[in-house]
Amino acid sequence: MIPEYACPIILGENMLKENIIPVKKSHKAPYGKAILNSNWPDAKWDIGGLFVHDGNIFKILDHIYKSYNCVLPITSVFGCYSVQWSGGRNSCKAFPWDYTGWTPETLIQRYNRKGIGVTYTFSNTLLKKKHLSDPSSNYLLDLLGKQKYAGNAVTVACDILSDYIRKKYPDLKQKASIVKSTMEMPKKRTFEYYDSLFKKYDMIYLHPDDNFNFKLVEKIAKSGKIDKYTLLINEPCVVNCSIRKDHYDEYSKKVIDGWHGMFNFTTVDSIHDPSHPKTICEIVTKPKQRSCTLTSSEFQKIYDLGFRNFKIQGRDASWATILYNFSIWIIEPYSVGGLF
Repeated sequence: MIPEYACPIILGENMLKENIIPVKKSHKAPYGKAILNSNWPDAKWDIGGLFVHDGNIFKILDHIYKSYNCVLPITSVFGCYSVQWSGGRNSCKAFPWDYTGWTPETLIQRYNRKGIGVTYTFSNTLLKKKHLSDPSSNYLLDLLGKQKYAGNAVTVACDILSDYIRKKYPDLKQKASIVKSTMEMPKKRTFEYYDSLFKKYDMIYLHPDDNFNFKLVEKIAKSGKIDKYTLLINEPCVVNCSIRKDHYDEYSKKVIDGWHGMFNFTTVDSIHDPSHPKTICEIVTKPKQRSCTLTSSEFQKIYDLGFRNFKIQGRDASWATILYNFSIWIIEPYSVGGLF
């Protein structure tokens, strides 16, 4: 008896044609959670794009639910336009917002109704006490803090801001930023360092260089706090970038000096002075140095340790780039066909 999955090859001269069973192929797309990446179906995702790509993010969420009856495992969408407390990256860059008819409040509420938290990237490195009264930043904070949705959060790099927010909104979740670990431990971070952050912060974004420190991630996995860590898996910066701290300071300075109004949504100009070589990213100056983006096998190794919370950057990228990352990491590529 030839099994149904056998190829219809000739097994012998005298074999009767009717004994050859053709291959059965199904071209029907999977349904429900079967459309998720089959290598890591239990992964949960924190994605960049807040205040930049919201319209398209809602579109893909609705498309996947309508076409495949699957609620994508997106736990949070992060970002912030360039108020004084913002940091890390220039979220707005050259890309206009694609979500019309909104206010920040209605945007937060729409994400929350879908079971998705909003995370502000309040990760400026140069904040002083005088900056805590910035009306633009407080406006955004108040909108988020009053929603009472457990999944909402702020990503913070500066303890002075953390203390201010904790006093004002004690129940608002705080995440220790990659920017914070870069500023405090730019060369090497230890398990003990990360563990100490829980005295002030509810969750931790692991520094992308540390994804390659398997002894460290293995120790975190065995710590009993694995669910409190989120790993950034597609950081475009090079591994062990020597000027990461300088870039974070550069952006922090430009939003403090360049912000001109509460509802001025124009991009704050980047500082790229040719006389300052440190402003030239090592992606350019060290083209042979690999980026921090994980290979699928590297990601699988981390996933197999039990990590389930992952971060995908993209708030300063085009929607095409983000859609590519969706199809590589979160869902099977055929699922995004209706979005073009």
